[in-house]
Amino acid sequence: MKKKYKINEIAGFFKISRQTLIYYDDIGLFKPKFVDSETSYRYYGEDQFSNLRFILTLKEAGFSLKEIREYTKSRSPEESLDYLEEKKRLLDLKIKKMNESKLKIDRKISEIKNMMKKDDIEPQMIYLESMEAVVIQIEKPCDYLKYDKTFSDLLEIREELDIQGDDYFVRISKEDIVLGNTMEMKTIGFFSTTSYNHKNSLKIEGGWFASIIHKDTWDTIDKSYEKLFDYIEDNGYEIIGDSIEFFSEVIVHLGKGEGTITQVTFPVKYHKK
Repeated sequence: MKKKYKINEIAGFFKISRQTLIYYDDIGLFKPKFVDSETSYRYYGEDQFSNLRFILTLKEAGFSLKEIREYTKSRSPEESLDYLEEKKRLLDLKIKKMNESKLKIDRKISEIKNMMKKDDIEPQMIYLESMEAVVIQIEKPCDYLKYDKTFSDLLEIREELDIQGDDYFVRISKEDIVLGNTMEMKTIGFFSTTSYNHKNSLKIEGGWFASIIHKDTWDTIDKSYEKLFDYIEDNGYEIIGDSIEFFSEVIVHLGKGEGTITQVTFPVKYHKK
């Protein structure tokens, strides 16, 4: 005679509650093999273990009890296969979205850790090679709404050209920065290793740039500009073009406001005093 298992034994073995098994019985999802008519005790057989294990597997994967019941009512192998393949497709999509969310969280963590380091924020000279870019002009006067709209348009172009990455730049004139208009951005864009025959394509000329890393909220970037201006003047350089701010789309909350690591640069030439 095959061994029969009481409800408490099954609950303990599968690490679920007795009430869960009773509920599964009540809704017709997983019924006991035998119910004693005198004591109303529920008994389960060994041949039911795999079925219960699969039900719990589907539940852990995020399937609702209603969805699991639909599967258990499949009337043919073909119907069962179609149902599971569709659920697997949806589960793969969910996993993809969760992996994307995890990647975004990882990038946030990395950005916060980098912003907490203050050992690389002093001005310095850097040499940048000429780079291919895709840029969009921002309607004047620039505000957050126009910026967000233009950035959204830029993302569409990036997706259209299938260019991966999350690094961007904006250009601001020296005159606007001196006046404190650090939000008056002229263009926004991203760099590419390939030259595209696109109406928004542009080559950014390389050369020597005075640079400073800003690691704080956006509303304090003027302090980094002041520091960079002092460095340029003290070392005998002359600004010969627009400011280029390099940044990542990864935005972090810093308690006192939002920001991201921004590399502020100016193209310069040496000017004899």
